[in-house]
Amino acid sequence: MYNKNTKWRAIYVLLIYITFEMIFKIFDISINRAFYGIFLILILSYYIFGILTFINDYKYKDLIYSTILNGIIFYILLIFTKTNKLIIGFISFTLIQNILSYVFKKILKERNKIAIIGSGEDEIKLKQLIIKNNAYYYVGFIDNNNINSIGNIENIKEIIKKFNISELVYIEKKENENLKQYMMDIKLSGVKIVESIYFIEQSEGKIDIDKINKDWVLKSLGFDILSNTFEKRIKRSFDIILALIFFLVGFPFMIFTYLLVKFDNPKKLLRNPAFFKQERIGFKGENFKIIKFRSMKLHDPKEHSKYAKKNDNRITWVGRFIRKTRLDELPQLINVLKGNMSFIGPRPEWDLLGRDYEKKINLYKLRYAVKPGLTGWAQVMYPYGENIEDAKRKLEYDIYYIKHQSFVLDIIILFKTIRVVIFGKGM
Repeated sequence: MYNKNTKWRAIYVLLIYITFEMIFKIFDISINRAFYGIFLILILSYYIFGILTFINDYKYKDLIYSTILNGIIFYILLIFTKTNKLIIGFISFTLIQNILSYVFKKILKERNKIAIIGSGEDEIKLKQLIIKNNAYYYVGFIDNNNINSIGNIENIKEIIKKFNISELVYIEKKENENLKQYMMDIKLSGVKIVESIYFIEQSEGKIDIDKINKDWVLKSLGFDILSNTFEKRIKRSFDIILALIFFLVGFPFMIFTYLLVKFDNPKKLLRNPAFFKQERIGFKGENFKIIKFRSMKLHDPKEHSKYAKKNDNRITWVGRFIRKTRLDELPQLINVLKGNMSFIGPRPEWDLLGRDYEKKINLYKLRYAVKPGLTGWAQVMYPYGENIEDAKRKLEYDIYYIKHQSFVLDIIILFKTIRVVIFGKGM
């Protein structure tokens, strides 16, 4: 789903850009470098307000949001260019942009009809994933040993024709030769067949850690960031540039947050620490000290839970605000500039928890293969973690990120993070 969305979003953005540029050429308005920055802001705004989501129906709110956003952008351009032709340009652009949105949503509205080969707990888990995903329609499962199945393997061709199935997901087991032959014939006939681990990876943006092992890691494609020196240099350059920009832009907010935290207990102003330092596990499993704005009351960590819950009573009133807006993370820009962290990557875990996870969670040490990040795929895709099960689920997203890391994915995570800060949600 994520690869598909990225592809269609890229095509849509390209068409929007061509339209945007053509309007300026038609009305003979000169384009300077600011034009490209304004267009980037417009696309980011589209993403934040859900206009770049094509798996849902076109709604009136899409028209309202896009009209307001386009209006703001064209008004800014009108101030600088001082040409009334842009009013017609705004109307033309908004009309074309909404027609494109409607067409894209119409094209992508038709859901793939999917059936599962196999049954049991794995089938139930897959079924739940398929049902909650707007891109798919769950038909049922095919199995010889379950009366609730939609048919037997021997009748798979008739089942596909009857239900108009376009994709089959099979649960990896020790299949017999007959099943392999049936699946081979079906695949050669044009029906898409995918293994369950790959399906979860592509549709959910995560990797089922209960189904993988060291052998899977060795044989699996991807993980290019681990050996590509050029990619590492690009990522490090991206980290430094982004950290410097955010540091300069965010410095007034850092001063504001510093004062807020200091004054959360006016009676002990001088002894009230604004910063919080903690040992975290970083690249290659080595410890480093992270720095954040303090969001909790002063307490002895040995006397309280190691997990910070969403509504933890240790969190101060200031802490709730700076956590929600991610202002508490700003001092970590220093960690990024020092090289302890990347801007984007798996969140660094507290060493006391992390060392325990290494013993209890399959392949947990994989997340040490890259530098930890200020924000990451798991942070924008999964809610607040409060226990070891949440840590497992987040690891599934972290492994997906390490396998598929790219500049484009980092930009997507950055956009999602901005959306989380503004609306408190990603996706």
